[in-house]
Amino acid sequence: MEKLFDYFWKKYPKKVGKKQCKEYWKKLKPSPELYTTIMIALDKQKKYKDICNTNNVFCPEFPHPIRWLKHERWEDEVPNIKETLNNSIYVKPKYKNYDER
Repeated sequence: MEKLFDYFWKKYPKKVGKKQCKEYWKKLKPSPELYTTIMIALDKQKKYKDICNTNNVFCPEFPHPIRWLKHERWEDEVPNIKETLNNSIYVKPKYKNYDER
């Protein structure tokens, strides 16, 4: 069980609140099927966010890992990337701060 959490933690992009997250993981007690579902969903969401970032399209940050688990965010649908790129309304600015322009 602890090895599964460690692997989840290693893969999750936002490293915040490990102790609380680990306690919740123990309460969740994911079955092998649920663990597989969680990891596949996490990979899909990370790939989607990477593509959005590469194409300069807004995509919200990942929540803290405990929130992601508590709110069962592995069940979130990942939007179709082609539709997202074609219908993007907001494009992130290329510059992170004013002086880079």
